[in-house]
Amino acid sequence: MTSFLAALLLSGVAVLALVSSRRLAIEVFPSASRRALALALLTLTLAVACAGPLLEYSDTDPNMEIPDLPFGALFLGHGLLSAFLFLWWLLAGRPPIRQYLHLRLDDLRDGLRLGAAAGAAGWAVTMTMMAIVGTVAVTVEPGSLPDDGAIPSTVRTIVELAWYERLLLVLSAGIVEEAFFRSFLQTRGGLVLSSVLFTMSHMSYGLPLMLVGVFAVSVVFGLVFRARRDVLPCMVAHSVFDAIQLFLILPAVVAGR
Repeated sequence: MTSFLAALLLSGVAVLALVSSRRLAIEVFPSASRRALALALLTLTLAVACAGPLLEYSDTDPNMEIPDLPFGALFLGHGLLSAFLFLWWLLAGRPPIRQYLHLRLDDLRDGLRLGAAAGAAGWAVTMTMMAIVGTVAVTVEPGSLPDDGAIPSTVRTIVELAWYERLLLVLSAGIVEEAFFRSFLQTRGGLVLSSVLFTMSHMSYGLPLMLVGVFAVSVVFGLVFRARRDVLPCMVAHSVFDAIQLFLILPAVVAGR
């Protein structure tokens, strides 16, 4: 309970900062009460999805076995983000969906091509950044990354899923996380804040070097979104990145340990 209240407080401060800077003044809500309720929902969502994992990070053991969970439980986080986006949309007076999500479909083929290229490039950038940061950290302070050779139990559990279950996770993450962190958060808080919050939401991995990669790939997706103002390439890029990880890289790594 104490950690949850701390997460709520941290999220409340972040939302208050956004409101004070007028970054959330995109929608004109039908009433002040609807706006207040929407901000309260945002605070709660950030507390559960981002601040909570951050506050629990120091207690996260990547080698700790997690209990067997129903497959549907892996989608709870995406369900929370989807519910928030839907409720904010309702409270804001149901603006056009394509405008709300910054979804352009006028050049679908070009968007798909750009997304596929960005996903592959994002993977390359991520691996490069992780290698650079890891090398520097070990050079400056040998033994500073003692746990980064481990495979987090969460990752191992996902890799061991059936191929179609991993595919569903890839598609869910690509669509829902990009709609929330890019379409919603980046347009209101900017690229850096949305990438920081995206990284915080993945703190359950428990490995510092992996989180460097998460931040790096979020910046790549954010730059694509800033250039195009279209979330579709970001959704495709995110899905391509996760597919490379879950179908090629991580299974090979897990099999070799």
